[in-house]
Amino acid sequence: MSGALALLRRRPQFRALWSALALSYAGSGAATTALTLYVQQTRGTGTAVAALLIAESAPRLLGPLAGGVADRVDLRRLLIGADLGQAVLFAAIATLPPFAALIGLVVATALLQTAYGPARTAAVPQLVAPEELLTANALTGIASNLYVAVGPLIGGLLFAAGGATPALLFDVATFLASAYLTAGIPSLPPERPEGEREGIFAAARTGLRFALADPLTRTVALTIFFVFAFVAVDNVALVFLVRDTLGGSAAAYGLVSAAFGLGMLAASVRIAGGTAIPPARLYLFSLVLTSTGTLLTAAAPAVAVVAVTALISGSGNGVEIVASETILHQRVPRRLLGRVAGLLSTATAAGMAVSMGLGGLLVDATSPRTAFLLAGLACVLITAVAAPSLLREHPSRAGAL
Repeated sequence: MSGALALLRRRPQFRALWSALALSYAGSGAATTALTLYVQQTRGTGTAVAALLIAESAPRLLGPLAGGVADRVDLRRLLIGADLGQAVLFAAIATLPPFAALIGLVVATALLQTAYGPARTAAVPQLVAPEELLTANALTGIASNLYVAVGPLIGGLLFAAGGATPALLFDVATFLASAYLTAGIPSLPPERPEGEREGIFAAARTGLRFALADPLTRTVALTIFFVFAFVAVDNVALVFLVRDTLGGSAAAYGLVSAAFGLGMLAASVRIAGGTAIPPARLYLFSLVLTSTGTLLTAAAPAVAVVAVTALISGSGNGVEIVASETILHQRVPRRLLGRVAGLLSTATAAGMAVSMGLGGLLVDATSPRTAFLLAGLACVLITAVAAPSLLREHPSRAGAL
């Protein structure tokens, strides 16, 4: 981690953004956990919990449009505005309004989060040198992984102590602190060619055309969609594997879920410590880890083994986040970066939407083990198809754009 710490010391503006990310992601993880527990406790139905999850994830399908906004405005203003807007909205959610109003407010926060993601991705390469990008993205990966590794713990403890409101107010405080820290980075105006007057939908199509035309970017976008469409069945199948197949307790399920988040965090920390592996091959390695973890989960004989396989799968997810963002930074022109980053966010959300339905069908029609087995085999096939493109990418081509 010495290289990562050195980067934070010599790049105070990136350090400010990184600190803002760490706070806001930890707060968001706490709020999501508290809201899930609150809805389950007060509504008592899977449909209500599903409605909450859909409200949180559906706006991410608008990623290319949100990225188009990020490519048109000052990124610092957009980041601060999104933080302040979410602070106001979560303050309203903390009053625990009627369910329909709560869902509407959650959708509004998700729209702001959808705009925040591409803006954050586009801001990073403007705050560090090109040769520092991999380490910088590993650090932002550490910050974002706090959402799954630390946020749920904070949210669960605060909910146990005083219900949903304390956790939601904690989230409000983190957004306000994030906005304050982000004010410490310089103005980051858009880079638009002279005379460009594209509308927002046309701008989104321009980003899509670039992503499909560039071989490496296209490979990343397509593999992200297909991998999540299959592997994310664990969102449905894992609880049945742990509780029903292996007879584990609710606490055991929580431990396995935490292991996945710790794997993501550990992967980011390892890359932040330095690696000579080019981003394209690092991305391929992430696919191998994900395939391995998913297949081993299908055969796991005990909950403790599932925790280890979840750690492997989480590591794959963590490596994928760092590698894919570095590939974008090296391949995509600044003026298109928000749109292409938004496209990848949409690919993730669309893949997860497919997997939620697929996972339920597979578990009901077969078994949790079969669901993991089929998901793992699909990931192996995706990895084999993507490997030639990823291995052809010579390190010397990095940063050519």
